[in-house]
Amino acid sequence: MPKNFIKNFLLISMLMLSPLLWANTPHCQEDDCIVEQKWYISGALGYGQRSNPLNGGNRLELVVLPEIYYYSKHWFFDNGRVGSSIVLTSDTQLSIIGQFNQEKGYFQQWFSGNLLQFESNALTTPQVSLTTDRQAPAQVALSQVKDRPTAFDLGLQLDSSHYGLLWQLAYWTDISQQHHGQYASVGARRGWHTVYGKWQLSAHLHWKSAQLINTYYGLTALEVPLHQQYQGRDSWQTELRLNWNKPLTERLSLLVFLRYLQLDSAMTDSPLVRSDNVTTWFGGVSYRFF
Repeated sequence: MPKNFIKNFLLISMLMLSPLLWANTPHCQEDDCIVEQKWYISGALGYGQRSNPLNGGNRLELVVLPEIYYYSKHWFFDNGRVGSSIVLTSDTQLSIIGQFNQEKGYFQQWFSGNLLQFESNALTTPQVSLTTDRQAPAQVALSQVKDRPTAFDLGLQLDSSHYGLLWQLAYWTDISQQHHGQYASVGARRGWHTVYGKWQLSAHLHWKSAQLINTYYGLTALEVPLHQQYQGRDSWQTELRLNWNKPLTERLSLLVFLRYLQLDSAMTDSPLVRSDNVTTWFGGVSYRFF
């Protein structure tokens, strides 16, 4: 399907759905539900790391993680994502969401999305001995390539709850004309409460188009010699997340999250990439200010 058609479809959908975006969201019955028209601001203090799969790329040290979100009747902001939602049924919701593309975070350590992507209610796997470094004969370091663009993507996301699982389907396209690509994901999440705290486990399958992969991980003759050039192709990546949260008071809680992202050969065949996975972990104390 032509990428221009998909991009135009998303933009037209936003205009057509805008009168419906004012629809009330379903009344929430659980203790963790979000109250409309109220800011939620919290910060987690602790320590963690996110590995960097690029040659010469520094791992991201995680010490202070903010969490900011606001939901109104017309729009929402949720840790770097902004959008609007409509309720299709009592169990299903469709959202139009905009966000900065996260691939930039491997190239620029202080990219804003590096901190806002971590939520206390979503999760990942530690940087232990799970990382497999590539031993390719012709590796290219991050310092050898030109800067990668900061892109802004627009997407449609469908959330549906059935049989105790929250199912999610999302499709994104570049509206900033930076990577000119698309990506999609399908996943499921389940949460449960025990005497030891709140747990959440999720699994996702991600697809990223050849244009996106080539923009960030491809190598051209302007950057490297002929034998090191690389043309990106479609990529399939799997992700597992685990989250644990133990409330101590109304505002204070302990938290741990783990994340494991498995990269396929579409990325690891690039001389710029040294590892076949990205692992993230964090543990600390969270305090909700509002």
